[in-house]
Amino acid sequence: MNSKIIASATFLALFAIIFTSFNPQNFFSPVPIPGSKNNLHAAKLLNVTGAVGPESLVFDSHGEGPYTGVADGRILKWEGKERGWTEFAVTSSNR
Repeated sequence: MNSKIIASATFLALFAIIFTSFNPQNFFSPVPIPGSKNNLHAAKLLNVTGAVGPESLVFDSHGEGPYTGVADGRILKWEGKERGWTEFAVTSSNR
């Protein structure tokens, strides 16, 4: 019984290696969508100092932002590398 399990596992491992060796880039890559832009490789980490969050990120209808809400109730706006995060608004507990 154990020899059958070992033989099956060995066969499956060899099959997987052989199968993925034939052009593995296409096998593990997502299907290209015509007209889409692949910009994820250009993503950068934006540090939010003095806050816990962000909880979410949004852009406005003019493409400005991103804006993010943080745990202390502030809404921050990214103003670019020169200015960084600025306080855009503060939510009130008396809503």
